[in-house]
Amino acid sequence: MAPAAPLLEARSLTRHYVVSRGVFRPKGLVRALDGVTFRIEEGGTLAVVGESGCGKSTLARAVTMIEKPTAGELSIAGEDVVTASPKTLRRLRPLVQMVFQNPYASLNPRKKVGALLEEPLAISAKLDPARRRDAARSMMARVGLKPEHYGRYPHMFSGGQRQRIAVARALMLHPRLVVADEPVSALDVSIQAQVLNLLMNLQEELGIAYLFISHNLQVVRHIADTVLVMYLGKVVEYGAKDEIFARPAHPYTRALFASTPSLDARMRRQRSALKGELPSPLNPPKGCPFHTRCPHVIERCRVEVPPLEPFGKIRVACHRAAELS
Repeated sequence: MAPAAPLLEARSLTRHYVVSRGVFRPKGLVRALDGVTFRIEEGGTLAVVGESGCGKSTLARAVTMIEKPTAGELSIAGEDVVTASPKTLRRLRPLVQMVFQNPYASLNPRKKVGALLEEPLAISAKLDPARRRDAARSMMARVGLKPEHYGRYPHMFSGGQRQRIAVARALMLHPRLVVADEPVSALDVSIQAQVLNLLMNLQEELGIAYLFISHNLQVVRHIADTVLVMYLGKVVEYGAKDEIFARPAHPYTRALFASTPSLDARMRRQRSALKGELPSPLNPPKGCPFHTRCPHVIERCRVEVPPLEPFGKIRVACHRAAELS
């Protein structure tokens, strides 16, 4: 029997932007996504990690069909997104919904909670008002909101409650994939665990998959099944969470882990913290994009781009992965 097709699959996904660099200068090209390959299984969680500017948010916009990729392949539920017609995209978009980073900015302050939750149904599902109201109240209960919250405005809620509203709104159309872009980074630490546990409980109950974007490795360790590490628009490491956290193979991944506090003195000695600044995406380094900051750089790294290749149970893009392991 053939294995089941993934819910989402990207192959060599690319998104470039042409930008102006001044009146008398030629336009530049920003390679926000540069050949990204990954897949998300039904009911699974892929975490995308990396510094600001690595392409995480661009990836989210491509997956949610907000922006069309420049090149490569992207399929959702077995249907091609890159060459899809506007009619097909309208049909596919309800399958992928998004939870944004800032619950204070993502909710319209002029609308009550009930109206915010019913809006997706009014636009996409064409339900009558009574059925929309019932669906909104049911979803509120599912995410831990009280019935009396239905008629209140967003400013009357705490940050954690607002993010619960945002999660409820994302689930109103019964998506198969939710893209969560730093969904807990704007919340107090004491509230983050509540929202993460809510997301995991909803996943178990509804069978939804997550594309979870985060820079917090402790959060990633808590929620992810698979991890995608990105640097300057490229994937540098990709594989099962347990494998990557136990034996990170790429120097960049190791440096990210070094930035996470650890009680293990042996681990602190082994890790080398990330140094230097992220190069400009308008003028990325030749060869390996990480070579300007890598403590293990050799001449080959400066001239040859390492492919993302199998390395044990994961995939890594590093010329020296075998030597450094």
